[in-house]
Amino acid sequence: MHTIEHDVERPDRETVEAFEGIPSTIVSDVTGNVGLTMDAGMRPAYEGVEMAGTAITVKAAPGDNLIIHKAITMAEPGDVLVVDCNGYTDTGHIGELMCESCKANDLAGLVIDGGYRDSREIAEMEFPVYGRGVNPQGPLKQDPGSVNVTVSCGGVSVDPGDIVVGDDDGLAVIPGDGAERVLDLAHEKLESEDETREAIRDGTYLFELNGYDELFENLEVVGPEDSIQ
Repeated sequence: MHTIEHDVERPDRETVEAFEGIPSTIVSDVTGNVGLTMDAGMRPAYEGVEMAGTAITVKAAPGDNLIIHKAITMAEPGDVLVVDCNGYTDTGHIGELMCESCKANDLAGLVIDGGYRDSREIAEMEFPVYGRGVNPQGPLKQDPGSVNVTVSCGGVSVDPGDIVVGDDDGLAVIPGDGAERVLDLAHEKLESEDETREAIRDGTYLFELNGYDELFENLEVVGPEDSIQ
């Protein structure tokens, strides 16, 4: 069954833009690390990438990009296409010209759990793209697929309207209805890290600052004499 949903409830644009420049590591920390951070296999097409935008989700058949072309026409400025291709990397589902179209229409980026191609050209145009691999093989155009349904990308469940933040470290997802709370927590975390950084530069160890010394004291530490002979 194929679904095309045109109506997407997007967070306030100012809220989305406020995530620009906030590291994915910070977003991951304040959202609880597990479940909202995409896996390490989702890598950027070039170094120095920064991305924050609202998810337009796409469920595409592995090896076919017809529905991705359709989704590009449905996206609005500031959106990120989040494409679920079941991790299939034997086809380059998107390439230079599709990314040029996305960039010309002010999309914030494209994330594909699958393969893409024209990696050099995409890097040169500096359009944020993340994928699971690169393959020169071209795709088919015979399976409609779905747009704006819940998808799985990088091991994370993504809904249309969620916010996706990306940089060189990877990708983190923020549920659209919790964006403002996550933004507040992110700023608090950044301020806390600034204070910690100053303490570190003064010679204090993280081991002490974070109370790891107390955790360590409660562990049962063994030495070579305790090993099984």
